[in-house]
Amino acid sequence: MEFVLVTLHLYRRVFARAAELAARNWTVLGSVFVYAIVSVVAANTAGLFGPLAGIFSGLVWAACASSFLYLVEMIVRTSRANLDDFRRSFGAYLWDVVGVTFLLWIFFRLAEPAIVQLPQGPLILLCTRFLLFVLLNAVPELIYLGHYSSLQLLSESYAFIATNWIEWFPANFAAATIVLAVAAVPAAGPAAYAKAAVLGLLVYFLMVMRGLLFLELRGSTYRSRLFKHRAGG
Repeated sequence: MEFVLVTLHLYRRVFARAAELAARNWTVLGSVFVYAIVSVVAANTAGLFGPLAGIFSGLVWAACASSFLYLVEMIVRTSRANLDDFRRSFGAYLWDVVGVTFLLWIFFRLAEPAIVQLPQGPLILLCTRFLLFVLLNAVPELIYLGHYSSLQLLSESYAFIATNWIEWFPANFAAATIVLAVAAVPAAGPAAYAKAAVLGLLVYFLMVMRGLLFLELRGSTYRSRLFKHRAGG
């Protein structure tokens, strides 16, 4: 029971801090819509690159992911992100994102054809994807808070999840469930724009919350959190 109270206290502190930082840096929310526009433009122009269209689209996606992760890092580390941060964000973690996605692409490129041929192949493939989702769940935070190589990112994420999964996933699953619930709501016309705005806000808040929770868990142990809770901190 005390473990539950300590964890809830941790969540309350992290969620309150995430709400404060998200509100203070509300202009960063606009970057989510910039990425959406850039992605649409890239999809419509990728055909100009012929056989390199896939590489072009992948690089654009990785640059947008790099930018968002860098802005979240500035919020989590310094409590403030500005326009200068946005300008230099697209290349900050570009190759880290490319490296991880390439490794995963290679894995599934080689593994999926073999797995689907097995008895119960589709079920095994589904379980494999879910396992990777769980074990590599902390990769985004490790990219901007850990600064590891691509292979180290995968191993460090596994180590973090193995140690902190019981505190990490309830808050993340709760927040992700809200995001998915909003995404599933049918909307058309003006309501579709309102839905996109709400989704952008939720994803933005979720990533800030994850960064703060990651720092809390990686910078403490359950024993230290228990001591802090008993001391009223």
